[in-house]
Order: sequence, then structure tokens, then C-alpha cells
Amino acid sequence: MHQLLIDNLKNHKLPTESNCKLFLDSVFNGQVEDIKLTEVLRLINKVGFGPEQLTGFAKSMRGVSKKVIFPGDLVDNCGTGGDGLNTFNISTTSSLIASCCDIYVAKHGNKSITSNSGSADILMAAGVNINLSPDNVVTCLEKLNFGFMFAPLHHESMKHVAKSRKAIAPEKTIFNLLGPLTNPANAKKQLIGVYSKKIMMPIAETLINLDIKKAMIVHSLDGLDEISLFDKTYVIEIDNSKIKEYILDPKQYFDCKSSLQDIIVNNSNESLEVMLSVFNNKEGAAKQISILNAAALLYISGKDESIERCIEYCEKTISSFEVKNKLESIVKLTNSFK
Repeated sequence: MHQLLIDNLKNHKLPTESNCKLFLDSVFNGQVEDIKLTEVLRLINKVGFGPEQLTGFAKSMRGVSKKVIFPGDLVDNCGTGGDGLNTFNISTTSSLIASCCDIYVAKHGNKSITSNSGSADILMAAGVNINLSPDNVVTCLEKLNFGFMFAPLHHESMKHVAKSRKAIAPEKTIFNLLGPLTNPANAKKQLIGVYSKKIMMPIAETLINLDIKKAMIVHSLDGLDEISLFDKTYVIEIDNSKIKEYILDPKQYFDCKSSLQDIIVNNSNESLEVMLSVFNNKEGAAKQISILNAAALLYISGKDESIERCIEYCEKTISSFEVKNKLESIVKLTNSFK
């Protein structure tokens, strides 16, 4: 069966969703040799892939993941990474802000792969225990509206693809896009930043295939895999199965006097310093871009249909130091787990 998939790829024929799922199921069961997997991944890169192939891979990965079972309405803020710009961790900062505005944020993330600080890195630097069981994550969501799911703990089967990905690196593979598509808590609402405009629509169509109810897929003109404060951002918005495309102009919401260079960091400790400055209500680009992305999370959650009002909610929760207190509570709670 796998040889047929390889032969089809060699003839520039993309495998079906079902074939992709069956192939990756075999990989995760340890039934595919590294050299064979590497060949398939190289061929997929050569031929290309779209929503059908992404959906097949994502369904397989979801099928073997360690699940977080939570009854509430969850939002995730997990991007593809790979923009190479080394900003402070905007997604984690904005997720913590949003969690103080009466929504549940189930944050899926990992240590740094392509940046100077990943979501796991900055949380660890803050003193958060990220090695949580699914039940621990549920407790965090119940008590604090925020739960962090450290990807390697929920996707243990990814150990079967590590050698092939390393063999292909620094070239990206289809696996670089699967993080945002495989939330262990099955969040139905998502803000997803991507490293390239050309992958926005395949990601959007894949999310619809995966029954995501509301999402924004974003990529800015200045290259950020976030909603930018410094330039316009391309947006594809999903509302159930409907797709809407538009450009978000930050000048509608903020009068920014700064540049992208003002939010660049060299490591997780510097990223933490910037995040804490935001939580301490320090004015500047870091606070503004965090609020803008947090407001998008509130909008996606359905808290309010106006980005302007969502920005007001976020500004209020920062100025009252609720987010600073929330982080301290997360540190205390996660370190209480045995």
C-alpha cells in the first residue's frame, strides 16, 4: 500500500486524505522505516500538498494524541512558527490576557524550534510547571481559565518521525503545519498565525474539514505569524463552513510609534522580561501588539463582535493587574501538582 503511495507521488499524483491517514497511522505504529518516511516527506514537498493531505495527517495525529477532556468552550492560539523574526512570545502573552476576560484558553505549544523563545520556554522561565497530565490541564482550565498543553506530552507518537524530520531539516515538512491542527483539547475556536501567505487557504480549508467552528488564520505583510502592529495583516476568517478574506489595518486601533525591532528578543529570559512589562502595564509596542492579538482571541470566542470593544476588555484587565496575578496563580497551581 505504501509503495503505491510513493509511486503515485513520483508520478506527481497527490495521495487522498484516506491514504495519508493510513500511511501516518502505520508510521505512528512503528511500521514504516525512517528511510521510507523520509522519502515520502521529500516527495510531498516536491509535489506539494493541500487541505486533503493536511486533513489526513491531522486526523491520524489527533487519533493517537493524549486528550484533554473539558466541557467548556475553548479557544487556542497556536501558530506554525517559522517566521524567523525572533519576537517575544506574543501568542502566550496574548493568551494569558484573553484568559482574564472570561474565556477559556487551551494553549497548545512547544519549546523553541525556529525562534529564540517558544511558548513552553517562556512559561518555564516564568516558573510554570509545563509537565502536566491531561487532568492537571483540566484543573487549570477550571480554576484559572488557562491550560497549557506541552506538545511532546500529548503527541508521543511523533518520536517516530523525529529522525526523518531531522534528515530533511532545515527544509520544512508537512509536520510543521500540524501543531495548530491537533489541539489535544479539541478546541473548536482558534487564532492561527502562519509563516507564509500561500499556506493560509489550505490551513483554512483543513480547519473546516476538522469541524473548527470559528477561526482567524493570519499572516502579516511584514512577515509575522501574528497580527502585526507595524503593518497590515492578511486574514482568512472561518465562521462554521464560511470563509471570508480581508486585510486588518492596525492603524484602525493603535497609533504606533515603534518598529518591529522594538519587540525582538535573544532568548526566553528576554522574552519573559517583555511579557512581564506588558503585565505591569508598561506602554509601548509589546503591550499594543499583545492587546491586538488578545482582542482577536476574544472576538473569535464570541465574547464581542467588535474588535474595538475586545481591545477595551484587554486594556482594562492589564491596567487592573489581573493578568500579572493570573500568571502568579498559574505558577503556584502548576507547581502544586505531584
